[in-house]
Amino acid sequence: MQPSTHNPGHRPRPAPWLLALALNFCFSQAWATHGATEPSDGTVNSFRWLENPLVLPETSIQRWPAERVSLSRFKGKIVLLNLWATWCPPCVYELPALDSLQQRLGGEEFVVVAVSVDRNPELARKLFVDRLALAHLEFYAEAPERLGKTFPLDVLPSNFIIDREGRAIGMLRSYVDWDSPAADEFVERLLAGTLPPRPANQAD
Repeated sequence: MQPSTHNPGHRPRPAPWLLALALNFCFSQAWATHGATEPSDGTVNSFRWLENPLVLPETSIQRWPAERVSLSRFKGKIVLLNLWATWCPPCVYELPALDSLQQRLGGEEFVVVAVSVDRNPELARKLFVDRLALAHLEFYAEAPERLGKTFPLDVLPSNFIIDREGRAIGMLRSYVDWDSPAADEFVERLLAGTLPPRPANQAD
């Protein structure tokens, strides 16, 4: 059975890692339907922020065709980690906008890392390279049973923000309009350190 795409009526099975995240988020709702616990308006405004950054375990992904790359390689940069699959229409729709975002803002301080969790990475690569002709994103893939040990894969697409120290600080398990001006402002605020927002009791 495939993981679901974002569906307000879908009730996912919470992964242990996701439960750890949920306990750190700034909300007190009980675990309910996906739409209730993770509402999204399709913009960056729907990102959820952790009260405390979560140190990620050592995790590697495959850079096509055979190179193993640790997520720790990206330390020093803000990382937008996008998890997608070919069978997920919102995922495929989101990829060209992610490619454009990488072209506009990717560099020494920020990188988009899009990882296919398809069981057939060659099929995903053909869509990525041949059909979509993505020119600015690297093609990464990883077996879902491996990546699922670190990240919840029950809802796709999923977007995670990883800080310069390699810690998860925010997530949005839904399609995002990365072509919008708000997306550029979002990344610029991440780079400037004004996102995530500071708790009220820590504000100046």
